[in-house]
Amino acid sequence: MNNQIAEYETADYQQPQYQSVPVSRDEVYATQFQEDKIKNIIAQLDPENQLKEIELRIRGYKKDIVTGAWEKIDQEAKEVPKLLVERFISYLSSFMNQNTTQSNLSESQVNNIMALVITYVTDELDSNAQIYELENNYTERTRIGHIVVANTFFVLCRALNGQEAKRMWKALSLNETLNPETKNKFTEALKFWK
Repeated sequence: MNNQIAEYETADYQQPQYQSVPVSRDEVYATQFQEDKIKNIIAQLDPENQLKEIELRIRGYKKDIVTGAWEKIDQEAKEVPKLLVERFISYLSSFMNQNTTQSNLSESQVNNIMALVITYVTDELDSNAQIYELENNYTERTRIGHIVVANTFFVLCRALNGQEAKRMWKALSLNETLNPETKNKFTEALKFWK
């Protein structure tokens, strides 16, 4: 009896055949434009990209809002030592990443991490002021400290209660529901998130 059912199922059942619907050039262009826009937003939200900006800001550069180029704030000012920049970027990269922004941190966890960051920044700048040639330059030490602490705070806030992860996946789910053909392309764009 089981063999008869199996033969009946395999003989009569056929996989549904999907036909591709012709797509106009306008639809292809609109889909490509939307995908490029989402890839651009994702790249801008990537905290690892912020590390490059933080490095340049610590070194005394600012971004020209018109050209987008980085310019030295004071051409005659001496750059901070490379060791200082490398230590801060190394430290920041441990939590300024997608793992952090896509996590679900509570308010107390954010506060605890911020307390650790503030302690580290203060200790690093005060203990190594001589090495960094900043013994009497409290303004420069404060500037560097604010750059590090403020950027850290804003990255951690993005993970507060998982809000960025929820928003991102909700937006992607909605877009995939509206346009199923883009599903694989969005998944491809988000590979770095894994």
